[in-house]
Amino acid sequence: MSLKKKIISEMTREERLFFSLCNECLNEPYKNWGIAESELRRALTESGLTETDDRLHEMFEALDQNKNKILPYEKFAEIIRKSGLLGEKALRGELAIPDFRDFSEKVDEIFELVEKNTSGDLATYIPPLANVNPEQFGVAIITIDGQVYQRGNAEVDFSFQSMCKPFNYCLAIEELGYEQVHSHVGQEPSGRFFDDHTLLTIEDGDTNNQSASTTRVPYNPMINAGAIMVAGLIKDKLTNHDRLNYVREQLGRMIGHTNNPACKIDTPRFNREMARQENYKGYNNLALGYLLMATGHLPHEDGQLPNESKRKKEDDNFEFYIEPAVVKALQIYFSICSIEMRATDVAMAATTLANGGVCPVTQDRVLSQETVRCCLPIIQMCGMYNGSGHFFQSIGLPAKSGVGGGIFLVAPQLMGICIFSPRLDHQGNSVRGIEMAKRLTSAYRLHLFDGVMTDTTRIDPRLPLARWRAASCSEAIWAASTGNIRTLQRLVSEQINLEMGDYDIRTPLHLASAEGHTHVVKFLLDHGVKPIPDRWGGYPISDAKNGNHQEIIDIFNNLDITYTESIHISLDPDGKSDKTVKIDDELSVIELLWAASENNIHGIRQLIARGIPVHASDYDHRTALHLAAAEGQLDAVQYLVNHGHPIDVRDRWNATPLDEAIREKRTSVANYLTELASRK
Repeated sequence: MSLKKKIISEMTREERLFFSLCNECLNEPYKNWGIAESELRRALTESGLTETDDRLHEMFEALDQNKNKILPYEKFAEIIRKSGLLGEKALRGELAIPDFRDFSEKVDEIFELVEKNTSGDLATYIPPLANVNPEQFGVAIITIDGQVYQRGNAEVDFSFQSMCKPFNYCLAIEELGYEQVHSHVGQEPSGRFFDDHTLLTIEDGDTNNQSASTTRVPYNPMINAGAIMVAGLIKDKLTNHDRLNYVREQLGRMIGHTNNPACKIDTPRFNREMARQENYKGYNNLALGYLLMATGHLPHEDGQLPNESKRKKEDDNFEFYIEPAVVKALQIYFSICSIEMRATDVAMAATTLANGGVCPVTQDRVLSQETVRCCLPIIQMCGMYNGSGHFFQSIGLPAKSGVGGGIFLVAPQLMGICIFSPRLDHQGNSVRGIEMAKRLTSAYRLHLFDGVMTDTTRIDPRLPLARWRAASCSEAIWAASTGNIRTLQRLVSEQINLEMGDYDIRTPLHLASAEGHTHVVKFLLDHGVKPIPDRWGGYPISDAKNGNHQEIIDIFNNLDITYTESIHISLDPDGKSDKTVKIDDELSVIELLWAASENNIHGIRQLIARGIPVHASDYDHRTALHLAAAEGQLDAVQYLVNHGHPIDVRDRWNATPLDEAIREKRTSVANYLTELASRK
């Protein structure tokens, strides 16, 4: 065994990270190897981390000082330590979305499809909203680890509008507590338009006591009546200027703003003209303000009415009185609605909710976990007004929209999403925003209740892509290969497709036949599994014949199927045979082979960084090099060889990777492996 293969299991975590990034691993002690500074930088940024992330400032500064240099192990270790554990997690594929590059590429595809949708109209009841560019379209996605995706006009300021309501609600709870806030506002879906004047009648006091009474409050904090009430609760003793600054400061903390002069994130901006126009045109909101005052729940102090004693009795003029409490509540509400933010900012604020109240890039706890837990169900039930039920059923994420064209979504413990496009549907929601959200949840398992479903067509973004592929089939195949009928029974109850094959189209029926597990073969056939040919054209009966399992052969011969024989090539069956490694982590082995078959160097690197031997083999003794060669993935072949993968490994049929390349007519791979063999 070469030195490279000997040392993998002996490496420390940092040494494995270093080894995984080496492109030219020379046959000498690993501490003498080197990696390009650009390679490390690229691996980190492809994982979704950004050079503007304050947590990584020192690390990227050190990389800048070593621009275009080859980093020896000691320098690499010094640099990666400056990231805390974040850099290591990125290189090991342990961030919230491990395969962020693939995720970004798929979201790009969705973005380009949605961009073609030009239906909908601008909001016109507030003049500044009628003047925005209708073509604008931006998407930002930020994970709880601070991975950032942004596309289009994600850096363009737009009006916050009703998206402020969940955050106002959180701030009110933080200040006054859940019980006090909900003595002023309800928590029930209204089933009405957002500016409806109907109030909810609730029991006030002990219902077992005859002295109990009823009171009227807004249905929930997400409709205008409830939002005005909640805004009126926030720091109600302060001036509007100070109240607005308080809200902006708290939002700033949620999006990652700090008092550090080097901080690149600004506090949200205030658009004074927008607020003035909200005031001039907000007749329904003005009416709601007085309606709330009439309930007695709007915070107010008994004011001094105008003194009428000096007026003559015949004078028909009087001092018209405007209730200050109504003015205060509406002024702060209009002011907060007129805050402007970028899609990237709003996505970060949504991620703070997804992260239980902690801003992911500053680790600043802005909101308590209890507050976030109170907020998310309200958004889920009421965030999209009287379309909330349909939205949640189809998309399955708490979300809030605003007539400024923004929609944010919260995927708890995963990420926040903000979509900005100002054309609205008849309900006042961004047309592209709704479509983007639908397409995202159609492509990825993001719905809060996806866990109750077995679905192998939608990707789980929490898993590396290769592991997601492996998870869809590996458990059934391994169970069949070991005769584990109990596991197969459980998978049937979970509605797992037991006909699904792996990268070689090898199915549970193939492996059960190869290993002579007659009871498993009968079980699979009894549950409707049909024999299908594998990569080499071989049906499960061929595996039974190779193993001389006559009872299984007889079972297949009784089926009304015309079988083809598998075609394998072994040009030098008596030649050298290198050993492979069997490990207990079967899923990681399948993940490695999937990654190799798809030329996913990033995925292979992550597995090596986690300590998976590069030449680990599966149930058919297939290795990553077999799969990379069979699929003609020259980059993956070269990477595997450079990282110690032996070239004379043999599978169940005695075929080497070179045999596979020749059989599949992968000329470039075959030439490369032939040249390597000749050097030996």
